[in-house]
Amino acid sequence: MKNGDRTPAIFICTKNAREPSSGGVQLYTREILATIEVAGFAPTIVEYQPDRHPVTRLKRRLRPKPYANLLPPDLASRVASRQRETQSLIIFLNGGDLAPLAGKLRPHLPDDTRIVLLSYGLDSVDFLHTVRARDEMTSAAARKLGEQQFAENRQRENIDHVFCLAPFEAEIERWLGARKVDWLPRTLPPDQTLPWEPDRTRLGCVSTLDHPPNWEGLVLFLRALEPIAPADTRFRLVGGPENRGRQLSEQFARVDYLGALDDAALAAEARTWSCFVHPLFCYARGCSTKLAVALGWRIPIVTTPAGARGYTWREGNLPLADSPPALARLALRMFDRVTAEEAREQIAFVAHSMPDRDEVAEKLRGALEE
Repeated sequence: MKNGDRTPAIFICTKNAREPSSGGVQLYTREILATIEVAGFAPTIVEYQPDRHPVTRLKRRLRPKPYANLLPPDLASRVASRQRETQSLIIFLNGGDLAPLAGKLRPHLPDDTRIVLLSYGLDSVDFLHTVRARDEMTSAAARKLGEQQFAENRQRENIDHVFCLAPFEAEIERWLGARKVDWLPRTLPPDQTLPWEPDRTRLGCVSTLDHPPNWEGLVLFLRALEPIAPADTRFRLVGGPENRGRQLSEQFARVDYLGALDDAALAAEARTWSCFVHPLFCYARGCSTKLAVALGWRIPIVTTPAGARGYTWREGNLPLADSPPALARLALRMFDRVTAEEAREQIAFVAHSMPDRDEVAEKLRGALEE
């Protein structure tokens, strides 16, 4: 930053977030760390494991409280020690589970040290959609939702800056009382264009199946697809856990459940899809990290406005539909090769005009320098 020097900072995350897997948390952790470094910071990484002590686990079960009893008791002292060693004036919290750490850290930090939350989304946002999708909007659920929002409000008292993955969550953060809020758009991984050879009977999807908004979206889409799809249509589903995938393949005759594939096997499979379907019909927390992977493949994509939250581009059109029947019809149009080629060309325009890492790093640096 100043005079071209790199500014020392602390970056706190779980050990799991740094694993070399293609899960959403791992993908975004790698992305945001690289962005922080390009922005001129030299992050010292402090990893931790969630507290799994038997007594702590019993507390979580018997007296569940929002965001409580997740962090190891020595984490604040470890971070404070590293802050003194490095003289870091910025501390990045990687994800909302770390928000309660801010209050424990604050008394041990110099007054000019800023605590920055890199939010993957609020628990309260997904909890609301979960109980709605399950038709469990009871008075007990209402109390739990209120407890989550009260906890989130109190946490923001000790957090100086929140960076969100989508504009709608930035507005929720402001409502919750965050002092300063910005959102950082997604960037794409290096060019991973697939040699696309579509099978005109195949649609494809990659999904985290135990995420209630994803599950709801898949069920709604498949209900709309089944009655109108040609007899030979196959919906190729990748993801886990396995029991949820098997459930969908048993419930819907057109679903071929493939399990969780490694990157090479997934790329070989996805190159045969007429399009990548991302069915999401509610504004779940954060953003859909797997959409960035599909954009990198440069194959046709159909999704919804909610599915594309957190992404921005200057050119091209991402095929969008706002209801399950409309999305099913849009997906089936991609069986026509000319239509699919046109969509693929638009996807390339979208991908090439998205912000690159330098642009996002500049936005992060500028927001912190204000």
